[in-house]
Amino acid sequence: MKIKTVLLLLIFSGLVFSQTKIEIKNAWIRPAAKGANSALFFTIVNNGTKSDTLTAAESKLADIVAVHETYKKDNDKMGMREVEFVAVAAKSKIEFKPGGLHVMLIDAQKDFKIGDQLNAVLKFKHAGKIKVKAVVQDMPLVSGMKH
Repeated sequence: MKIKTVLLLLIFSGLVFSQTKIEIKNAWIRPAAKGANSALFFTIVNNGTKSDTLTAAESKLADIVAVHETYKKDNDKMGMREVEFVAVAAKSKIEFKPGGLHVMLIDAQKDFKIGDQLNAVLKFKHAGKIKVKAVVQDMPLVSGMKH
């Protein structure tokens, strides 16, 4: 009887976890000097049959690590604000990119030099913590943004 119960629990837990299949692709970070601000960019791909929610980001790279979005304010000015979560529908992807969603790294704890590989963690409601390895690279030109 106990073996059947354990098997059923394993099968059920496998079904629950297989519904959320989150992948993080193309992760990169802008270069920054120690004490400056930077940002982490990536693409979230949900290959599962269940939606999930990005609830937070964490890293020892900066004093403050927060999920932000860029938005249009009055007079065509751009602003930035923290978001509490980002919903990721099943069978979809969301791009975190300059001028859109991104993870702010405020008050960098060291220099972020081009070519460095740095670590962060993304926290999802169902998938849990996912480790991200991002390479430091120059920010690509984005259509409509002035540098």
